[in-house]
Amino acid sequence: MLKAGFIGAGGRSQGAHYPNVNRLEDDVQMSAACELDEGRLAQVAQKYEFPHTFSDHKKMLDTVDLDIVYCVMNEKWILQPALDCLNAGKHLFIEKPPGANSDETQQLLDAAIANDVYCMVGFQRRYAAVTREAMRRVSEKGPVSLAVTTFNKQILGGKSEFTTTLWNDVCHVVDLLRYMAGGEPTEVTAHRDKFSSEVRNFYTAYVRFNNNVTGVVFGNRASGGRVLRSELHGVGIGCYMKIPEEIEIYEDNNRNVMGGWEVDGEDQRDTASYEGVLTMHRHFIDCVKNKKVPISDLRDAIHSIHLVDKIEGELP
Repeated sequence: MLKAGFIGAGGRSQGAHYPNVNRLEDDVQMSAACELDEGRLAQVAQKYEFPHTFSDHKKMLDTVDLDIVYCVMNEKWILQPALDCLNAGKHLFIEKPPGANSDETQQLLDAAIANDVYCMVGFQRRYAAVTREAMRRVSEKGPVSLAVTTFNKQILGGKSEFTTTLWNDVCHVVDLLRYMAGGEPTEVTAHRDKFSSEVRNFYTAYVRFNNNVTGVVFGNRASGGRVLRSELHGVGIGCYMKIPEEIEIYEDNNRNVMGGWEVDGEDQRDTASYEGVLTMHRHFIDCVKNKKVPISDLRDAIHSIHLVDKIEGELP
């Protein structure tokens, strides 16, 4: 049984992470929670019956013998608490983006390696049932030829933010593109635009990978609403995903459509079981128990961060 601590109890933590880790009760004991906001701390303490609560994460690390820590907070604040956890020898889960910039990401990776622990990033789209099914189907039909990811929203009139839309949000589908392609980028052609906004809100990129896969990514915040989709093509097969609810498969001129819940035989109403969050947390726990590097650990995710920098124009 792994003892888990939590730092942060904001909307994302309470909406996605606390409830899904709690479902792994046979493998995880929710031992401690840390949050500066007294009201939020009281909420999670009552709901999940934490035996220990703190307003100082360092005191939590010094007081409770934890195996893993979930540190979920805005990229503006994540670096120091995350470093403290890694340097305390705790396996760590953090949300995307992993830090305020790629330099901070590298600091976290260096600390994880130095302390021989994992630092897994919440790139949940890798774990969505439709993503897993597409990758399984395409792998059976020969090499990947094309991967496409799209993440659109309508956020007009945007003003300067702490980081950028690409860094703090579109990074999800940049990571997904690289993960599905299965290689590392060798050529990147990117465009960054502003539409009815003071800051960049429209990104497009064409990526050539070292395994001859072509990738295309779209991130548009000047569109008409939220759309999250991807494509993966092999030899004689093309998969079109609406994440997380559907995968449309064309194979040898035959069409098949599956709901995301059908991939693993889940209840359609149990969205967490097929959207990727629950699978992601189960994978993290299994990796810690079996001493296996998680697939979205910083040891791998750092390469997605480098691709984000290339698309942003930060790297040649």
